[in-house]
Amino acid sequence: MLSINQQGISLIELMIAITLALILMAAAMQVLTSSRQTYELNSDIARIQENGRIAMEILVNNIRMAGYRNPVNGIAPDYFDFQTHCKRSHHTCTLDHFIDKPGSINHGSDRLSIVYDHPADDYGGRARDCLSTELTSSERTSLLINIYSIKTVKGISSLYCRGYNKSKGQWLETGAQPLIDGIDNMQVLYGIASDTSGSVRRYVSQDQLSEQDWALIKTVKIALLVSNGLTEGFADAKSRKYRLLDNSELITAATDKQARRIYSTTVQIKNNR
Repeated sequence: MLSINQQGISLIELMIAITLALILMAAAMQVLTSSRQTYELNSDIARIQENGRIAMEILVNNIRMAGYRNPVNGIAPDYFDFQTHCKRSHHTCTLDHFIDKPGSINHGSDRLSIVYDHPADDYGGRARDCLSTELTSSERTSLLINIYSIKTVKGISSLYCRGYNKSKGQWLETGAQPLIDGIDNMQVLYGIASDTSGSVRRYVSQDQLSEQDWALIKTVKIALLVSNGLTEGFADAKSRKYRLLDNSELITAATDKQARRIYSTTVQIKNNR
């Protein structure tokens, strides 16, 4: 039986309780949102690190093969190919031209065209290009060019590659294919020696190389601007600017919430003559 002295909760007390509950819920939601933001940003950084590591590993290993040729097939005339090389911000590419819009994140990216005699792999002695296209028996003695470039499709920039048979003047695929997503820009500099036996004296971009300089390349500097490989990220929504090697123009990233990192390294040419 209720006592006549017992009373219910007043309206003011109820409103105070509801207000305190809302404050606690808002604080909890803030903690959850912040935790999710931190988790997603850490995931972005992990993707960036993976994209940068894999892309750089592919390029470094391929650059080290530049100029290699099986002695029974003769000597490779070049480490890199002059005509299929192209800095698109300066002139039109001779082969497989990709058009990018001025102001885009990959505008002015360099192309890298590596010439070598692809050795047979461990799977049945088959020679393959960068897209694992198998060379036919009649092509086994042909010089191969792996042509790396940057292209954006549906808002995602990627490192693309396409194989070219230099000896026959034929493409090995119908078009370039993406290797690694999240590669927004690539810049390349070439270390030039004073003579074939000398050390590197200067680094220049492709458009500054003379035909004589191509035979004097000893090292290659390469820099990649890397994102998470998705259309959006979880960083702060603000514009950022990046400078890669000799790129005179600051690369401006739009407010796409992408966290980006620059990865760079210098590679020595192993097949110097």
